Amino acid sequence: MNEYHCPECGGQLVWDYERGEVTCSRCGLVVDRIYYYGPGRVNEDENIKREQLIKRRGPGRRPSTRRYRLYLRRYRLAQRYVRDKPWLEIDYEQVVETGRMVNSIKSRATIIAEKNIEENELWDPINEVIEILREKYPIALARTNRSKYALAYIIYMVTRKHRFPREEEIIDIFQISETSYKRLLKLAKRIIPHLTPTIRSRN
Repeated sequence: MNEYHCPECGGQLVWDYERGEVTCSRCGLVVDRIYYYGPGRVNEDENIKREQLIKRRGPGRRPSTRRYRLYLRRYRLAQRYVRDKPWLEIDYEQVVETGRMVNSIKSRATIIAEKNIEENELWDPINEVIEILREKYPIALARTNRSKYALAYIIYMVTRKHRFPREEEIIDIFQISETSYKRLLKLAKRIIPHLTPTIRSRN
């Protein structure tokens, strides 16, 4: 079980520094507690707990709240970012581990699109074209992930399968609008002649 998930139900762990607890957001299990040994808080019971922790962790090591503070700060930052935006989903584990919002917060449409790509086994051809675009036409990648994936798929279908994919297919798989599809199709027609030799050479 990942250290950031509840050992009982697998739910996401929440670091609550104010209460001094690490709890499961799903079942409420208290997985760990943070102990503070500052002035005015040391008593006999806490001294016993401290000694037990020192024995368990080895000499010279003390329990620290620094990591919990960091994780909690990242968690709360992600929550503020998506507040009043119900169309966004957070990968809390990635936010907590990396502290980065990029690719950690995605729209539900992007999540559906990525699931469709996985189910249709399209990642390899899409990533292959994206790599070529990054080398030959990087400006084409300055768009949302869904549009980027859709553009790569259109180019792949034309250069490898010798046909343009149906509009309904693109809209359904990549969760883009009809307007976005038309823009991507226009762009694809413009850049395909410049990319075809490179794509064919990689066959």
